[in-house]
Amino acid sequence: MGIAKGAACLLYELKRDHPIGGTILQLGKQSLYVEADQLPGIAQRFGFTVDISNISFDETGEYVESTYNDIVFFQKLGFQQVSSLDVNDYEGASIVHDMNEPISASLSNRFDFVYDGGTLEHIFDLPQCLRNIHALLKVDGLVAHAQVSHNHLDHGFYMFSPTLFWDYYHANGYRMLKSYLFEYETEHTAYTANDWLIYDYEPTDILHIGDGGWGRKRVGIWFVAQKLEHSTCDVIPQQGAYMNTWGGTSSYNPYHTAQQRTFSSAVKSKLKSLPLVGFLLTRISRHARRFHDHHMAQQRPPIIARY
Repeated sequence: MGIAKGAACLLYELKRDHPIGGTILQLGKQSLYVEADQLPGIAQRFGFTVDISNISFDETGEYVESTYNDIVFFQKLGFQQVSSLDVNDYEGASIVHDMNEPISASLSNRFDFVYDGGTLEHIFDLPQCLRNIHALLKVDGLVAHAQVSHNHLDHGFYMFSPTLFWDYYHANGYRMLKSYLFEYETEHTAYTANDWLIYDYEPTDILHIGDGGWGRKRVGIWFVAQKLEHSTCDVIPQQGAYMNTWGGTSSYNPYHTAQQRTFSSAVKSKLKSLPLVGFLLTRISRHARRFHDHHMAQQRPPIIARY
């Protein structure tokens, strides 16, 4: 996915809300789709300043690579040490490792921030990769996922649902800091792409449009979690929506409020228990839902920003 203008805005928003710095590990070296001269405006939007006076161009009008690259971008964001990890050194990663395999002890608890800017979907052994991220992070460190979701067919091994990150990090005792969906077009060039639409996301927000109801544009996930002293990596989550249905309990169940029975739902349930009335109500509601899903605009979570 790389660092487009929208991703740069999300990172500076995170910096505004949660102090970041120290050591960062990129999962895969990030390509830059945000121009250097956009950085001061992005930073100012969130209350920061960025000096780009040392970024220069060559005679063809391209950036001198040593003055503007992934390392420079993250340094200007506030990180003192910038590393990258990849399965080989094709793009010059500073650490060569296959995330399908456990990391070495020398990499454990080394990083204040792990940035997954579109790598996780290309790694087949997803549970092992998540365990590795946990091991790489220091206590109080942050992991940020900028991940693919709706309409990324065959982009990688997986297209993710945001419930994956909610349920995994909740089950393993992380603190959830940011949970968004972003809708974007495929155009990555800095000055022609439309703004990303940032939607607030909480579990159950999009259950009603899960089956084809979102639309034709691409959707990504922005999820940030913090590793705490008691956080783990090997608790296997069950999907929260079903845990609520099955009567599962949790110290915090974000699905509970959205799926509590109301008085009206109780009345409907009672009516449906009557043989003929129940049959008619079920048929009518089924046709009404089908008409709504195929012919009417679907309610989405609120748009909270345009980046």
